[in-house]
Amino acid sequence: MTIKDRAQLEASIDRYRRGFWNRESMDRPPFSVLPDRAWLPLLYLREPLRVAEFQPDDIGPKLARSDYEDAAEHRAVTVDDWMPWAAPWRGVPWLEAIAGCSVLAAQGSLAPGAWADSIEQLRDLREPRGKSWFDRLGVLTAELQETAPDDCFVSTSIFRGPSDVLAAARGLTNFYLDIVDEPEVVAEAALAVNQMHLAVLARHLSIVKPKMGGYGHIYGYWSPEPTTMIQDDVLGMTSPATFRDYFSACAAEIVKHLGSHVIYHVHSTGFGHWRHLLDVPGLAGVELGVEPIGPSLHELEPMLLEIAERSRLLLMVDGHFDEFTDVVRKLPTDGVCVGVSDKFVKSDAEYRDLMAATWPGAKDC
Repeated sequence: MTIKDRAQLEASIDRYRRGFWNRESMDRPPFSVLPDRAWLPLLYLREPLRVAEFQPDDIGPKLARSDYEDAAEHRAVTVDDWMPWAAPWRGVPWLEAIAGCSVLAAQGSLAPGAWADSIEQLRDLREPRGKSWFDRLGVLTAELQETAPDDCFVSTSIFRGPSDVLAAARGLTNFYLDIVDEPEVVAEAALAVNQMHLAVLARHLSIVKPKMGGYGHIYGYWSPEPTTMIQDDVLGMTSPATFRDYFSACAAEIVKHLGSHVIYHVHSTGFGHWRHLLDVPGLAGVELGVEPIGPSLHELEPMLLEIAERSRLLLMVDGHFDEFTDVVRKLPTDGVCVGVSDKFVKSDAEYRDLMAATWPGAKDC
């Protein structure tokens, strides 16, 4: 059984290639309905959690369904541009674990356990402290690649940025104090974490090969070349200059090694460094997750238009849906990709109605 047939996928891939990546003017941008369940991977569990701390061998298909299995069971919208995918279980904070954090479990969530009692310990990040997690990630990726259905793209998992990993290792409060007290040490440690990230990406790409001429991603989009999404969520509570001065070099290094199809992820609740993102050489675009507790789409509109003009924009709407059509219809159709949570769009008919209201000239409305 597959979620989408090849003709559907080819039509969506053409829209991603021409409209988003090549920036050709289209009747509408790629438009996806994103599974809300995908951001709560604990919903994939086959049975209740029975451990307080996970070990690498605990993670696997006996523990949880794959992303593809869950989508096949729960997905109601089938005519959109969402690309089916699977990734190693995203309940695990993979980079944090590879950097030495324990993987703590509770009924509501998994979390990385801090291990660095002093900033000096961050100097020891030249080699992965959690190599067994690195190895397990490779095994799970290979298993997904071997068993993926014809319409399923094997994606990188969620890999948080160097600031997020350092905050996990030190604890959030200590990390923010470190930025003030020892910013150069933090920047040096960030580069070391970035090397781990690059090693993880290299391992992924040694296993996962192109399918239908490209690659899929957990945000439901398609790329003609290797792609990933990088982020530094904890920097949402710092000065924008913190990213520029101490972390932008990490983003630039990932782009340099992976290529020109790397996207940077920010939340609408913490995006003050967005203009500095546009200065990262070769960065393909910015993904903005619009949250209910953040600024409205109308308030974000000037920023969205500037990003779309200067780079590419992936707009993922999880809040302020009542403003969706009014704001999105003002965005260009080239270099833009739009997604909306399935808590707002629950059927193919609702999808077509929303598309017709937003892009009334689109041929497939």
